[in-house]
Amino acid sequence: MKVPNIPAMTALRVSAVLTLLGLALMVWSMLKPTVLPVMLAMTVGQGIGCMAFGLYLYVVIRDIRRARPEQTPESPASPEASDPP
Repeated sequence: MKVPNIPAMTALRVSAVLTLLGLALMVWSMLKPTVLPVMLAMTVGQGIGCMAFGLYLYVVIRDIRRARPEQTPESPASPEASDPP
């Protein structure tokens, strides 16, 4: 399965909005501690927060992979390995 290539800034903005939405549900459950707000915060709020974190993690991992230089098989891993004793 191929993952769609989402621009980093768009993904981070979506992640931020999802995070704020999840936090709003959590705050609602703290201000009005009845059954419905608490259950929504614990289920829907948790799911939204996990999606936001997953999207953020996807962007971070993608940026790390792009920033890492590609190693070719011809180049030695360390300069000491190519020196004869």
